[in-house]
Amino acid sequence: MQELKTLDEIDLAIFHVLEISPRAPWTTVGAAVGIDAVTAARRWEAMRAANRAYVTSYPLFTRETHLTFVEITCRADRVRDLASTVARDPHALSVDIVSGRSSLFVVAGAVGAAGLQRFVLDRLPALPDVDAVVSHPIVSIHREGGFAAAGTLPRRGREILPEVRRGTLVPSVAPVDDLDWRICLELARDGRASIAQLSRAIGVSASMIARRLRRLTADGALHVRAGLAPSASGDGARVWLGLRVRPVDVSDAVREIARFAGVSSVSLVAGDHNLFVEIALPHLAALEVFEATIQRAEPTIRVVTRMVVLDHVRRVSRIFDARGDAAEFASIDLR
Repeated sequence: MQELKTLDEIDLAIFHVLEISPRAPWTTVGAAVGIDAVTAARRWEAMRAANRAYVTSYPLFTRETHLTFVEITCRADRVRDLASTVARDPHALSVDIVSGRSSLFVVAGAVGAAGLQRFVLDRLPALPDVDAVVSHPIVSIHREGGFAAAGTLPRRGREILPEVRRGTLVPSVAPVDDLDWRICLELARDGRASIAQLSRAIGVSASMIARRLRRLTADGALHVRAGLAPSASGDGARVWLGLRVRPVDVSDAVREIARFAGVSSVSLVAGDHNLFVEIALPHLAALEVFEATIQRAEPTIRVVTRMVVLDHVRRVSRIFDARGDAAEFASIDLR
């Protein structure tokens, strides 16, 4: 791994362009930031090589995709070992060590309900030191992918980029096959891999790859995202909130919550809570302000649980080391 100083304003602006348009050509990235394409590419490669930032793909999102939040409890002195084990299972798409009643908070997924049941009911309880497993099936994802580097681009740079549309994620109804998954898994390693690179890695023609990419993206099955490692994310706090909202008020509550810049995700779940919210805050004291603000906007919101993230272990296809660098690749093959 290469050493890299703290990301500067230009680095963060480059990253923010890729948050908005992960596969944008370097000419576009450079123009948006106000630098040349070669410099943009060189700076990105330095961030990537130092494991500070990456572009990845989520697993293919179709009607067969089943997702759930999972709370796991274990002995305090076994939390790190258990988190490391869980994070290396392809079905554990996010693993956080958290405060509160649970030890780990996991986002899990599988193709088909049976696959998710095996993970939650069989594999997790069988792990050493697991005391309890509680799942909260995800009904829908109303907001996904907050911007870690928002506000770093000049206005003229933002104007040349595509409009961002990150509302409710709608699963693709089109069938997907093994080739589609192979493309997705290659992009999980490097979400900016070129058509030619994907063609060589997978062993099919470039024209076939290009057609599949267009279809998967248009259908809503493929989602490519830029990620920033915890080591490059600053010293703020990240919190998971479990909320209870009257069903009739869910739409209004989601709209109010999603207005906040630090909100990374808002998911409707089936359980004692019906919304889970992930939010990044400048400091933990800002949590009280956030809760008060959303409750003033939507008085029926009730905070049921709070889990402060003590350590990020995995995000989608990256496992983070003790320094918070994205040091290890993890499979996202949910089949």
